[in-house]
Amino acid sequence: MKKILSFIGACAMAANLSAQTSDSPWAIGLYGGRTEYCGEWGNGFFDFGRNSSDHLFGAKFYWHGALTVERYLNRNFDAMLYTTFGQYGMEREADEFKSGMLNLAIDAKYKFPFINENYKLRPFVMAGVGTRGIFNMYQGDTDYHVKEGFDFVLNGGVGLEYRFHEHWAIRYMGVYGYAFSDNHDERECGKAGDQQLQHNLGIVCMLPFKPKDSDKDGVPDKFDQCPETPSVAKVDANGCPLDEDGDGVPDYMDKCPGTPAEAKGMIDANGCPIDSDGDGVPDYKDQCPGTPAEAYGKVDDNGCPLDSDGDGVPDYLDECPGTPAAAAGKVDAKGCPIDSDGDGVADYEDVCPTVPGIKANKGCPEVKEEVKKIFKKALNGIQFETGKATIKKQSYGILNDIAKIMEENPAYKLNIAGHTDNVGKPDKNMTLSENRAASVMQYLVNKGVAQGRMKSAGYGDTKPVASNKTAAGKALNRRVEFEVEF
Repeated sequence: MKKILSFIGACAMAANLSAQTSDSPWAIGLYGGRTEYCGEWGNGFFDFGRNSSDHLFGAKFYWHGALTVERYLNRNFDAMLYTTFGQYGMEREADEFKSGMLNLAIDAKYKFPFINENYKLRPFVMAGVGTRGIFNMYQGDTDYHVKEGFDFVLNGGVGLEYRFHEHWAIRYMGVYGYAFSDNHDERECGKAGDQQLQHNLGIVCMLPFKPKDSDKDGVPDKFDQCPETPSVAKVDANGCPLDEDGDGVPDYMDKCPGTPAEAKGMIDANGCPIDSDGDGVPDYKDQCPGTPAEAYGKVDDNGCPLDSDGDGVPDYLDECPGTPAAAAGKVDAKGCPIDSDGDGVADYEDVCPTVPGIKANKGCPEVKEEVKKIFKKALNGIQFETGKATIKKQSYGILNDIAKIMEENPAYKLNIAGHTDNVGKPDKNMTLSENRAASVMQYLVNKGVAQGRMKSAGYGDTKPVASNKTAAGKALNRRVEFEVEF
């Protein structure tokens, strides 16, 4: 009892010291519990079903006391000395095997790496080897079928502890043992060894031991490569301030943790990425350094001035936002659409950008009334030899008028379309109309009109303007149409 009180007192003195680590590596645990038997007498593992006045929790209770001594190895492993003393046995009908047992094992305890050192609830597993001694501690009472001796034992187990204080924990351990022996219970049935399962519940104390740590950073002076670390700093295993983002500014001074690696060399004394032009995009991401102040708030993720309408003029300079995509490349320095001929129709909509015109004609000059009259006269005024593309001489006058119109209006481009009535086969009519339109164009070329200003096409009888059931209608359908383009 005095030893137990001394043990508890030593742990109480350590109340303000750190938990079990490489500097405070030792821990001691005291437990009470139940030992369960499995062998030829039966399987008593987790057997709580029988009732008797001398049984605890409804089943025969074989008690034991346990002691563990642990040594910290690293974050993942501890070495553990595990020893128990108590009863071992199994009740079967009116008979019983009951003995004393002393158990001693050396185990490796594995602590799961994903469990943070600050967590209060900590699971673990353990495995190791040891020996046990079976002896008759009830010789004066009854023959309990005991053969005394020692066994080699393989054991493993699981555990869960709750650290309610820096140095104190409540722990449960379930430890399974397989013995390479089968004769202590006076029964030999096959080659199976007698097995045991021990449930342990107790308290663990992490013993105090702290080497000198002058700067109180948790790293002993003998290992500390950065002495005099400020108390506010988090340090690594060498006692040096952590710099988790690797920006050269220790975490305790870093006001911008998590700085990306590509920002290295472009941060200030507070560990924050530098933004030289003040546009809100740090230099390491800024593809347009030197952005003027008036563009602030109007830059993209790359630090470049926004051009919302894509006209090539950034928003902060654009006096005509929302320029249509069709105007791209046809705006001035202020982002406004250009109107080269000043006719009120912007170049991107102006079919005749260098010639003043009207909006109704897409910026091109309105076709003069006298020109329209000549073209209308030409509709049925141009005559051809029957079934041929040969122009009759009486049509030369009107064609000469059209050539003069083209000479006086250099902005004009002319589409010449030939049409026929429905007399004859459609394919022949199509060919005839094409040839007649081509003949008209060639006549105009001969009169000095550049061929590049004209196009000809034939439509046969596909576009009648009157009924082909009458001679008058057929005459109207046999025509040559002229359309001005700019």
